[in-house]
Amino acid sequence: MAVLKIHSDIVDEETRQMNLFWTGVDGTSFDSVDAFIESIPEDDNNIELRLNCRGGNCMEGWTIYDKLRSTGKEITAIIEGKCASMASILLLAAPKERRYAYQNATLLIHNPYIPPYTLADAYDAEDLRRMAEDLEVETTKIVNLYVDRTGSEEDVLRALMAEDKFVDMDKAKELGFISEVKSPISAKEKQPKKWNHSKINNMNQEKKVTVAQAFQMLGVALGVVKAPIVSLDLSTADGSTLTVEREDGEPQVGDTASPDGEHLMPDGSTIVVEGGVIAEIRDPEEENNNDELDAANARITELEAELTSLRAQAKSQDELVILNKVKTMGGLEGLKKIASSYVPDARGFQGNQGGQGGNSDPVSLIDKKLAEKRDARKKKFNR
Repeated sequence: MAVLKIHSDIVDEETRQMNLFWTGVDGTSFDSVDAFIESIPEDDNNIELRLNCRGGNCMEGWTIYDKLRSTGKEITAIIEGKCASMASILLLAAPKERRYAYQNATLLIHNPYIPPYTLADAYDAEDLRRMAEDLEVETTKIVNLYVDRTGSEEDVLRALMAEDKFVDMDKAKELGFISEVKSPISAKEKQPKKWNHSKINNMNQEKKVTVAQAFQMLGVALGVVKAPIVSLDLSTADGSTLTVEREDGEPQVGDTASPDGEHLMPDGSTIVVEGGVIAEIRDPEEENNNDELDAANARITELEAELTSLRAQAKSQDELVILNKVKTMGGLEGLKKIASSYVPDARGFQGNQGGQGGNSDPVSLIDKKLAEKRDARKKKFNR
């Protein structure tokens, strides 16, 4: 079960950061709650909301309420101390049967207002009318949610909001804000617990702040003195521990950390520690992108090999034209049918060759025809 403690004022992120810088006092913003929800493992379907808050910024409170409801997780809410103003809206993020409170807790609901320190020096009548209209709209919005999530009558709720006073948990249960008042577990013990008074005194002594420590704290708040480095023990996805040394905030590249290696965190990110220092922090998206890039590069290599093979087997344009013509003529069998088997006769010469005597070579067909014509003429003239 993921435990979300709302133990500070509800403020926007900018105000939260300014308060941390100047006073060291933290706040509850939408960004901080959103980061908490994102860190919850997917298989954890439960959120326990512990409230000890005096309220704060209406707009920021509504966004936190919507974020909690949109998670789809089973939400349980417990009032540990006071639950005032916008904190009562966050209380209603849990269903009525899972809203609890301790005996001495208190509840306060009231009409929304504009804090005096946010007012400027001058407003005209129209400005004041617009502010009044906005406040009435906000009041109606709050009352409608109270009616829907508690089951109380609207006029009863409006009357209590106008009184602007704390009520006990019996009244809160009667109004439907909670379903059960929890008794302290220690009250059920059969034997009273024996306290070691000397140990308590030692604990009280340890809580005392020296003058030097007070100046140190003031210097850190003013940004004059650097905050002491502390060790953060982070649980990894496999249940081991990663120790990071830094002043505050999330681990960063360059922080001292141990042990070395790649550490998969519950949010899916990977922290790489080399030589006792964080060398790299990979986001879940970056991990996926790296896998996709490796797969794409492997596919490119395969395609390049296929292209090289196809180029080696490819024919030129002239070769393709010739092959196509041969195909239209019947292939090799067609070529054999139209191929000529004629072998020309060897040429011969009548009479002597080069003035040398001897037998004559075979007579050519042309010489033979000329000889026949010469013989015919002789016979004609001899008649």
